[in-house]
This record gives sequence, structure tokens and C-alpha cells, in this order.
Amino acid sequence: MATPEQNRATLERYYEECLNKGNLDVIYEGAVDDHISHGTAPNGRSGVEHLKEWVRLQRAAMPDLHVTVEDWIIEGDKVVSRFTARGTHTGEPYNGQIPARGRKLELPGIVIDEFNEEGKIFESWFSIDGFDLATQLGAFDAPDAP
Repeated sequence: MATPEQNRATLERYYEECLNKGNLDVIYEGAVDDHISHGTAPNGRSGVEHLKEWVRLQRAAMPDLHVTVEDWIIEGDKVVSRFTARGTHTGEPYNGQIPARGRKLELPGIVIDEFNEEGKIFESWFSIDGFDLATQLGAFDAPDAP
């Protein structure tokens, strides 16, 4: 059985290697194949492949994405991380809809990850302010003049 400290170490590796450096295969080390992700898509999504694709899309939109965990709360088999995501939208359109305008992003969020006995994440709840994200990326700005 994994300890709470081992679970946190798994997440620290995920944040640094996967989110910050783009080594997407680290996801396979820390999450079960049928991982359930709430907050990354409507009604939740199942599967580690969905999680990997979600991270790929974030990094494709913001190649310099860097996530810093501000606080950790560990209780039993759950780890809460309060984070700040920073990056510059210079890549692909965000979520396929918001074109890159070179805008800098600084956005707080919270994730609750639940671990199984083997120390793998099997369910995650992700929360950010989507309106703040869209505003920072310029989704509500007037279109560029032709």
C-alpha cells in the first residue's frame, strides 16, 4: 500500500515532468488505465489516454506552460493540490476555439486526486475559473480588423 507521501511524490513528478516539461508518458506511471477525470471535459471522461490528450492540448496551446503547486493537502488516499498555471498562448487555438494572441496567462486552480492501494491515481476532480481563463486569452475581445 502506498503512503500519502508516496502519493504526493507521484503528483510532484507528474507536475514537473508531464505538465512542465511535456513528457506525456509520465502519465502512465501515475494513473490507472481507466482513470476518471472530472473537469477536463463535460460529464467527466474515462481513461488515461483522455488525460494524456488533455495535457497535450494545454501544452500545444501554451508551449511554455508551467504549473506551480502552492499548497498540498493530504488526507488518506486523497491529495489536494492548489496550483497556479502560467504560460503564453502562442501555439494552437485554445480548445480549438480561441486563437493564439501571445497573451500571458496566470490562473489558479485546484485538483483533488484519489489514489488506489498501489499508489496510482484512479479519479481526479479539476477546477479552474473558465471565465477567467477565457478572458485572459482574449476570447471576449473584439475580433481583429480585416
